Amino acid sequence: MEDYMKRTALTLVVWTMVLIGLGLPAYVAAQDQEVIATVNGEEIYQSEIDFIMETFVMPQVQAQNPNQELPEAQKQQVEQNIINQLVTQKVLLQKAAELGITADEAQVDQRMEAIKAQQTDDIPEDQLRELIANEMVIQNLIQQEVIDNLTISDEEAQQYYDEQPEQFNEPEQVQASHILIKVAPDATQEEKDTAKEKIDEVLAKAQEGEDFGELAKEYSEGPSGAQGGDLGFFPRGSMVQPFEDVAFSLDIGEISDVVLTQFGYHIIKVTDKQAERKIPFEEAKERLKQGLLQQKTNQEVQTWVEQLREEATIEIME
Repeated sequence: MEDYMKRTALTLVVWTMVLIGLGLPAYVAAQDQEVIATVNGEEIYQSEIDFIMETFVMPQVQAQNPNQELPEAQKQQVEQNIINQLVTQKVLLQKAAELGITADEAQVDQRMEAIKAQQTDDIPEDQLRELIANEMVIQNLIQQEVIDNLTISDEEAQQYYDEQPEQFNEPEQVQASHILIKVAPDATQEEKDTAKEKIDEVLAKAQEGEDFGELAKEYSEGPSGAQGGDLGFFPRGSMVQPFEDVAFSLDIGEISDVVLTQFGYHIIKVTDKQAERKIPFEEAKERLKQGLLQQKTNQEVQTWVEQLREEATIEIME
């Protein structure tokens, strides 16, 4: 179930990024009168493509492969994708203008400050402002025309739950805490012996009844030490095999002997167990409805944008 929600959320984010486009300011286009496309008579210029390539695309290419040029075939494909996105952006901005949808200036200011705090000054401030405003206009348009009209009923959620039962199976899990004394892969025998002596001393304290969580805070060298060694619930396959085998063999409240893994020496205490189960519908319902709404939003936005493009007069120059 969680994987399904992540997939739909990611799809929505990616599609929204495509829809937002780059909202290029008018004066960028005015620098070059070579027209590469028109949308309902509004022109898109080669300078807009060049700006996107130089400002957004090439820095990413250089970051991944310094001193390497983008192959010509790839460059042409990227430029075609940019043209397609700019066409979509023009269609959406024109629709927003028709409906009188604008960006809230206070929100633009707030977003400007947040971006300026994180980025360099590669983009002039007035240009950045128009980029942000166009993005917000498109977001407001999509919200008003599509998202605000979408809901998922309990019946739709129940139908999905009934048709995809395997997505709601939750495997056996244990909740465990541990104390780790690290042993480096290249540790000398003396270092291994020292670590073993230390873990044995801690084990003796635990077996004598000292509080396991406090011992973990004092002695554990793992990242969970500050939380008393608590690892939360985990299913099989989440931990290295020797650790997992012991953890799933213990009863609640039972403390293990010393366990050796690639990380070092552990003492494990199981604090709770949860048997394999099917998540009840009422428990899954709200998260399921959120996931289905994200999926429906993705589908409906895509369909709506495609319809707007079909209604527009679009010409792309060869």
